Amino acid sequence: MRYVPAILCALAVAVAQGLYGGVLRPVFALPAFALVGLAGLVGAACFFRGKTPEPNFFGLSLVAMLAAWLLWREMNSPDAWLASGYFRLTLGCLVVYLLFACVITNPYHRLAFVSVLLLLAMIQVATAAWQFTHAHDAFPIPWQSEQLRQWYAPRFAQKAHGFFLNGNHLSWFLNAAGITALSLASWGRWGISAKVLCFYVALMSFAGSMLTGSRGGFVSLAAGLAVFFLLSTMVLTLGARDRRWAALLGVVTALVVTAGILGWLFDSSYFIQDRYSKLLADSYRTDVFAPVARQFQLAPLMGTGAGTFLYHVRQLREFFTSGDDVFAHNDWAQLAADFGFPALALLAAAVAVHFAAGLEFLASVLHKRMAASSRPQSHAAALLIAALACVTIFAVHSFFDFNMQIPANALLASAFFGMLANPGVEAIGSRGSHTGSFKRMTGYGMAGICGGWLLLAVGQVAWADYHLLKAENALLVGDWETGSRMARKGLAGGRPSPGLRLALGESLLLESLALENPRVRWSIYLAATKELSLAVDFAPQAHGSHALLARVLAKAGRLQVAEEEILEAIRLNPGANYEFYAELMERSGRLSEAARLYQLSQHYGNHHSGLKSFQNVERKRKERAEKNGVP
Repeated sequence: MRYVPAILCALAVAVAQGLYGGVLRPVFALPAFALVGLAGLVGAACFFRGKTPEPNFFGLSLVAMLAAWLLWREMNSPDAWLASGYFRLTLGCLVVYLLFACVITNPYHRLAFVSVLLLLAMIQVATAAWQFTHAHDAFPIPWQSEQLRQWYAPRFAQKAHGFFLNGNHLSWFLNAAGITALSLASWGRWGISAKVLCFYVALMSFAGSMLTGSRGGFVSLAAGLAVFFLLSTMVLTLGARDRRWAALLGVVTALVVTAGILGWLFDSSYFIQDRYSKLLADSYRTDVFAPVARQFQLAPLMGTGAGTFLYHVRQLREFFTSGDDVFAHNDWAQLAADFGFPALALLAAAVAVHFAAGLEFLASVLHKRMAASSRPQSHAAALLIAALACVTIFAVHSFFDFNMQIPANALLASAFFGMLANPGVEAIGSRGSHTGSFKRMTGYGMAGICGGWLLLAVGQVAWADYHLLKAENALLVGDWETGSRMARKGLAGGRPSPGLRLALGESLLLESLALENPRVRWSIYLAATKELSLAVDFAPQAHGSHALLARVLAKAGRLQVAEEEILEAIRLNPGANYEFYAELMERSGRLSEAARLYQLSQHYGNHHSGLKSFQNVERKRKERAEKNGVP
């Protein structure tokens, strides 16, 4: 029965990957979270189906404290809707961790999970190779989000990214899959055919990771391979006896062949050479690190709230960009800024404790294996080596990217952390005890409770988030009728969200532009003002809601109130909305202020329209001056 939650967790990772990693639109992560929640309930029922080894209670306690802190901060964050996505992510990761720490402990059950991942890796590598050899975006499935299509389709024309939106996210997964396959090929108990197949999967995964051009992925892979080699040396020291030199030769040969193929790939591609030649020349990440450091200084103990980096970076950055930096490209830094120093300290302690526990468990597994046979090969040992190397990869890569905020990759990392908390075999001399039974029961119970909680959280938002996506897609192609209908359905059948209010307000604004009757148009303005005011109340730090509300108010002739709203939008995002503010000044007859604002809008990216508007205002100023007799 324990195969079922293992397969469900693997399918959750696969489904999340198929929907862009489950990122940027909450609805894309919901199917994966539903599978994880179901896995948690099934895993809890497995308590009555046989006994499992006792997990590392210290590591389990640290993870429970970290999860409790994160969930509490997410329930008390300034933007409830934004925090709800992080709430589901935290619950999902906790469920997967508990399953692999307490329920899915048998190496064969874990191999079922790993086998699905290795098959998925081959699909991702094939897709990545296809994308790399085509000079256009080659996304393998139709785009589900018009906004994501506009943002990402032209950006990664010849960069491998698989089913993810970014090659950095694919690199995280392929590095983990490659290390796991290499460990199974070197130290697993499968036959020679299976070992050769695993080695092939490892080579293809590493090659696919190189094709992504991810520099963080390259550094983390080097760290993971170093840990794998050191752990392999440990295995040879503790075991192998008369086969020590033969085993060492096999491991060295595998690493040399891997390095040779990666070197050939590097030498044959100018794109890869160019990417990795700039390994230390990345000004963008250093630009983003400065705002997140300032954000941490605002509330070092409690953090500013889940996901609030999105809001603070707009005000704290020293550079201009037309888009939003949703993530800090450093999971460690953003965790500290959003959730405070306690979250960072608990995570660092949990990583250290799990790594130490993994080393201790590995030594115990090897001693137990050597007591029964002269060969150190063991599925449990191979999976522990893979987990230790993967945790190293995740910890290092998190300094360069934001993969722990990508649901597909965060769930994957949680599974490997869970493997370190429980080797899946009883240690030598271990005996059952009432304390051990209580610990196992606690783990099973928490997995079931959190799984049910996650299913409830998914059910609360699924209807609203689905219709929000449909409304957004319609509005982006100018179909305000469908946008309005989808937004109204979402509000009628699900939990209200600022996104739905914003979508309905925007659709009403577009509808008003098609009306000729001024009285009807006025009633539409009033309805749009109501919806957008509610959106502002839901998420007061979202500058887009303030800006759209200002436009509706201006259409209704309420210029003074519109000016207040656009000023608030500019305060929240100093790099945007100057052109519309200039339009308000122009309509109010304040031409000098309008001219200065049009010049400012040119500085912030509106080069053509800003220049044209500035010239038009200057002409009006001259005409006014001539009319008033001013030289």
